[in-house]
Parts: sequence; structure tokens; C-alpha cells
Amino acid sequence: MFVALALAAAQTAVPADLDAVVAAPRNHVVLLENDEVRVLQVTVAPGETEAIHEHRWPSVIHIQSWQPAEDVRYAVRNGRMVELSRTALPAGAPPPAIWSPREEPHAITNKGSAPFRLFRVELKRPPR
Repeated sequence: MFVALALAAAQTAVPADLDAVVAAPRNHVVLLENDEVRVLQVTVAPGETEAIHEHRWPSVIHIQSWQPAEDVRYAVRNGRMVELSRTALPAGAPPPAIWSPREEPHAITNKGSAPFRLFRVELKRPPR
């Protein structure tokens, strides 16, 4: 019973740093970073769930390989991570590029049979 309680506590504890590259480095690889942008290659293997993370800047996302997935959103309440919502992302062809505002804590689970891949260009500053 103690082990189960310890695991439950670990799963809901708030990470020290939720930045995608720090919290989920296996899935987020920095291809380029400067004062203006950060370009990430994001990959989620079939059956894998990313660690909870956030994207602090708005982004343009170019989707390379889409798979059915589940998107779970979280919030910090009283120092703990609390699940807010679960959204199924169906199979099918999404637009090749999408706009994403800053993203609060979340984790994607790849429900497909191939890797889920995209490039994310995070805009660190507002346009001049």
C-alpha cells in the first residue's frame, strides 16, 4: 500500500521546471535557439506518453506524422498537478501547419502505430 501511495504522490507532484525541453527531453529536441525563437523537433513513439510539460511561448507547428492521440491538460492546485481535461485527437490528416498559443501543462499519448512527429517554432518575443 505504501508503494502505491508513493507512486500516486509522485505522479501528481509538480515538477520543478515544466519547460518542454527540461521536463520531457526525450520528446523535445532543440534544433535551433536564439533570442527570437526556439525550434523543437517533437517525437512521441507509439504507445508512449510524454512527461507533463508546458510551452511558455506561442508557436507555429508543422506536423510531419500525425497519429491518433490523447491530449491531457493539467493545472497546479495547492502545489499539486490536477488533471483538467482529456481530449481524443483522432486519426486523419490535420492541417500541415497550425498556430498554438502558449500551452499550459499537458502530456500527449500516442495511440497510433507509428511515431507522432512535428516541428514547433516557439516565438520568444512579440513581433516588432
